[in-house]
Amino acid sequence: MNKIFHLAIIPDGNRRYSAKHNIPLEKVYETSIDKLLQIAEWCRKENIKILTVYGFSLENWRRSISERKLLFGIFKKKSEKFLNKKQKKEIKIKFIGQIYRFPKSLRYLLQRVEKETEKCGDFELNVLLNYTGKKEILSAVNRILKEKKTKISEEEFKNYLWLKKEPDLIIRTSGEMRLSGFLPFQSVNSRLHFEKKLFPEFEKEDFLRIVRNLQRKPETQN
Repeated sequence: MNKIFHLAIIPDGNRRYSAKHNIPLEKVYETSIDKLLQIAEWCRKENIKILTVYGFSLENWRRSISERKLLFGIFKKKSEKFLNKKQKKEIKIKFIGQIYRFPKSLRYLLQRVEKETEKCGDFELNVLLNYTGKKEILSAVNRILKEKKTKISEEEFKNYLWLKKEPDLIIRTSGEMRLSGFLPFQSVNSRLHFEKKLFPEFEKEDFLRIVRNLQRKPETQN
């Protein structure tokens, strides 16, 4: 049986779902963030210890100013709400990426969430914000050059990455069959599942189907 210790998700298809069902984008984004916390609970029940999700890629800066402001407002609202939830005592949350580019008030809230959950539970939720894998790898290389190292092993290189743990399984919703800069170094041995459903349509039965299918497959040697 394949054990899943670390699951990663690219929650794609929110804007298409909004257009398809004529639902305001703000409501769709809010519901999707709530769903990510639900998925964290599903993971915990399946003894999956780490969930990593794509929250905001570097390419998302190309979206309209109004949509970016909408997203930042929702991030703030959901962060404030999470800080008052009992669930925060059970999940350690880390935000990974170039957070410094976000508005100061949002950065403050994200830092509060990290600080107030850093010693919580044994489950880890990593949210990639203002992230792309190219920047992560370049950041690691530049740190190595700064230390004037001329040779480095793969294991040593991992220590320079923003996220050091490799996902066992990566799920991308919406039918897009690409990773879009998501963890290029960490994903080389990951199983990939491209789900046709848009992310707001993704339910617990889909999650369990994908997880069970992988668990039933024979283990393979890398």
